[in-house]
Amino acid sequence: MKKLVLSAIVATTLFACGGKTEKTETATATAAFPANASGYNLDSTANTETLKKINDLAWGGDLKTARTSYVDSAMVYDNGKKITIDENMSMVTLFASKGIKSHTDSYDAIWESVNNKVDEIGVQNYVFAYEHVSFSKGDKKITVILFQALAFNKEGKVVKEWDVYDTSALAELLK
Repeated sequence: MKKLVLSAIVATTLFACGGKTEKTETATATAAFPANASGYNLDSTANTETLKKINDLAWGGDLKTARTSYVDSAMVYDNGKKITIDENMSMVTLFASKGIKSHTDSYDAIWESVNNKVDEIGVQNYVFAYEHVSFSKGDKKITVILFQALAFNKEGKVVKEWDVYDTSALAELLK
Protein backbone atom coordinates (compact mmCIF):
# COMPACT_ATOMS: atom_id res chain seq x y z
CA MET A 1 0.00 0.00 0.00
CA LYS A 2 2.86 2.37 0.87
CA LYS A 3 4.43 1.73 -2.53
CA LEU A 4 1.14 2.51 -4.27
CA VAL A 5 0.70 5.81 -2.39
CA LEU A 6 4.34 6.76 -2.98
CA SER A 7 4.00 5.94 -6.69
CA ALA A 8 0.85 8.09 -6.92
CA ILE A 9 2.63 11.06 -5.28
CA VAL A 10 5.64 10.75 -7.61
CA ALA A 11 3.39 10.46 -10.68
CA THR A 12 1.31 13.48 -9.59
CA THR A 13 4.46 15.55 -9.01
CA LEU A 14 5.90 14.64 -12.40
CA PHE A 15 2.60 15.41 -14.12
CA ALA A 16 2.34 18.79 -12.37
CA CYS A 17 5.90 19.76 -13.33
CA GLY A 18 5.34 18.69 -16.91
CA GLY A 19 2.23 20.85 -17.16
CA LYS A 20 4.10 23.95 -15.97
CA THR A 21 6.75 23.52 -18.64
CA GLU A 22 4.13 23.29 -21.37
CA LYS A 23 2.37 26.41 -20.06
CA THR A 24 5.64 28.35 -20.04
CA GLU A 25 6.42 27.33 -23.61
CA THR A 26 2.92 28.35 -24.70
CA ALA A 27 3.20 31.69 -22.91
CA THR A 28 6.53 32.37 -24.62
CA ALA A 29 5.12 31.46 -28.02
CA THR A 30 2.19 33.87 -27.58
CA ALA A 31 4.56 36.76 -26.75
CA ALA A 32 5.20 37.29 -30.48
CA PHE A 33 4.62 40.68 -32.06
CA PRO A 34 1.25 41.56 -33.57
CA ALA A 35 0.96 40.88 -37.30
CA ASN A 36 0.87 44.62 -38.07
CA ALA A 37 3.94 45.51 -35.93
CA SER A 38 6.65 47.23 -37.97
CA GLY A 39 9.40 46.78 -35.37
CA TYR A 40 10.22 47.16 -31.69
CA ASN A 41 11.91 49.60 -29.28
CA LEU A 42 14.86 49.14 -26.93
CA ASP A 43 15.81 51.53 -24.16
CA SER A 44 19.52 50.77 -23.97
CA THR A 45 21.73 49.67 -26.86
CA ALA A 46 25.17 50.22 -28.35
CA ASN A 47 23.59 52.81 -30.66
CA THR A 48 21.99 54.79 -27.79
CA GLU A 49 25.40 54.82 -26.11
CA THR A 50 26.97 56.00 -29.39
CA LEU A 51 24.57 58.96 -29.49
CA LYS A 52 25.54 59.92 -25.94
CA LYS A 53 29.24 59.53 -26.79
CA ILE A 54 28.88 61.69 -29.91
CA ASN A 55 27.23 64.47 -27.89
CA ASP A 56 29.81 64.31 -25.10
CA LEU A 57 32.70 64.40 -27.56
CA ALA A 58 31.23 67.15 -29.74
CA TRP A 59 30.21 69.46 -26.88
CA GLY A 60 33.64 68.82 -25.35
CA GLY A 61 35.33 70.00 -28.56
CA ASP A 62 36.66 66.65 -29.76
CA LEU A 63 34.98 66.89 -33.14
CA LYS A 64 37.53 64.65 -34.86
CA THR A 65 36.65 61.67 -32.63
CA ALA A 66 32.91 62.46 -32.72
CA ARG A 67 33.10 62.51 -36.53
CA THR A 68 34.32 58.89 -36.60
CA SER A 69 30.80 57.74 -35.62
CA TYR A 70 29.39 59.01 -38.94
CA VAL A 71 29.72 57.77 -42.51
CA ASP A 72 31.57 60.17 -44.82
CA SER A 73 28.37 61.17 -46.64
CA ALA A 74 26.27 61.73 -43.48
CA MET A 75 23.67 64.46 -43.71
CA VAL A 76 22.05 66.44 -40.91
CA TYR A 77 18.67 68.13 -40.96
CA ASP A 78 19.24 70.97 -38.50
CA ASN A 79 15.76 72.35 -37.79
CA GLY A 80 14.84 71.18 -41.29
CA LYS A 81 17.86 72.66 -43.07
CA LYS A 82 19.91 69.98 -44.87
CA ILE A 83 23.64 70.32 -44.15
CA THR A 84 26.65 68.01 -44.07
CA ILE A 85 27.84 66.55 -40.78
CA ASP A 86 30.95 68.72 -41.03
CA GLU A 87 28.84 71.87 -41.42
CA ASN A 88 26.82 70.81 -38.41
CA MET A 89 29.89 70.20 -36.29
CA SER A 90 31.34 73.57 -37.30
CA MET A 91 28.58 75.15 -35.19
CA VAL A 92 30.34 73.80 -32.09
CA THR A 93 33.51 75.56 -33.25
CA LEU A 94 31.48 78.76 -33.78
CA PHE A 95 30.05 78.54 -30.26
CA ALA A 96 33.53 78.03 -28.81
CA SER A 97 34.90 81.02 -30.75
CA LYS A 98 32.16 83.17 -29.16
CA GLY A 99 33.06 81.87 -25.67
CA ILE A 100 30.01 79.63 -25.42
CA LYS A 101 30.35 76.33 -23.59
CA SER A 102 27.85 73.55 -24.31
CA HIS A 103 26.91 70.38 -22.46
CA THR A 104 24.13 67.79 -22.46
CA ASP A 105 22.75 68.00 -18.93
CA SER A 106 20.27 65.13 -19.12
CA TYR A 107 18.32 62.81 -21.36
CA ASP A 108 14.59 62.86 -20.68
CA ALA A 109 14.11 59.91 -23.01
CA ILE A 110 16.38 57.93 -25.28
CA TRP A 111 15.52 54.76 -27.17
CA GLU A 112 16.28 52.78 -30.29
CA SER A 113 13.63 51.65 -32.76
CA VAL A 114 14.51 48.53 -34.73
CA ASN A 115 12.37 48.13 -37.83
CA ASN A 116 11.50 44.73 -39.25
CA LYS A 117 12.62 45.81 -42.72
CA VAL A 118 15.39 47.95 -44.15
CA ASP A 119 13.97 51.29 -45.32
CA GLU A 120 14.67 53.31 -48.48
CA ILE A 121 17.99 54.63 -47.11
CA GLY A 122 19.18 51.15 -46.13
CA VAL A 123 18.53 51.57 -42.40
CA GLN A 124 16.68 49.47 -39.82
CA ASN A 125 17.89 51.17 -36.64
CA TYR A 126 16.96 54.65 -35.45
CA VAL A 127 17.86 56.27 -32.13
CA PHE A 128 15.65 59.02 -30.70
CA ALA A 129 16.50 61.31 -27.80
CA TYR A 130 14.95 64.21 -25.92
CA GLU A 131 17.66 66.02 -24.02
CA HIS A 132 18.41 69.18 -22.10
CA VAL A 133 21.47 70.97 -23.45
CA SER A 134 22.95 73.93 -21.59
CA PHE A 135 24.81 76.78 -23.27
CA SER A 136 26.73 79.19 -21.08
CA LYS A 137 28.73 82.35 -21.66
CA GLY A 138 30.08 84.21 -18.67
CA ASP A 139 27.32 84.41 -16.10
CA LYS A 140 24.56 83.72 -18.65
CA LYS A 141 23.21 80.20 -19.04
CA ILE A 142 20.34 78.89 -21.11
CA THR A 143 18.93 75.41 -21.43
CA VAL A 144 17.51 74.18 -24.71
CA ILE A 145 15.40 71.07 -25.20
CA LEU A 146 16.84 69.22 -28.17
CA PHE A 147 15.21 66.37 -30.05
CA GLN A 148 17.59 64.16 -32.01
CA ALA A 149 16.88 61.28 -34.37
CA LEU A 150 19.81 59.35 -35.82
CA ALA A 151 19.71 56.66 -38.52
CA PHE A 152 22.35 53.97 -37.94
CA ASN A 153 23.64 51.55 -40.58
CA LYS A 154 24.53 47.91 -39.82
CA GLU A 155 28.09 48.92 -38.93
CA GLY A 156 26.84 51.24 -36.17
CA LYS A 157 27.63 54.45 -38.08
CA VAL A 158 25.25 57.39 -38.41
CA VAL A 159 24.03 58.03 -41.97
CA LYS A 160 21.42 60.73 -41.23
CA GLU A 161 20.63 62.94 -38.27
CA TRP A 162 17.66 65.17 -37.50
CA ASP A 163 18.00 67.87 -34.80
CA VAL A 164 15.06 69.99 -33.71
CA TYR A 165 15.34 72.76 -31.10
CA ASP A 166 14.35 76.38 -30.42
CA THR A 167 17.11 78.73 -31.58
CA SER A 168 15.74 81.98 -30.12
CA ALA A 169 17.65 81.79 -26.83
CA LEU A 170 20.88 80.87 -28.63
CA ALA A 171 20.73 84.06 -30.67
CA GLU A 172 21.09 86.08 -27.46
CA LEU A 173 24.27 84.25 -26.46
CA LEU A 174 25.80 84.64 -29.92
CA LYS A 175 25.62 88.46 -29.76
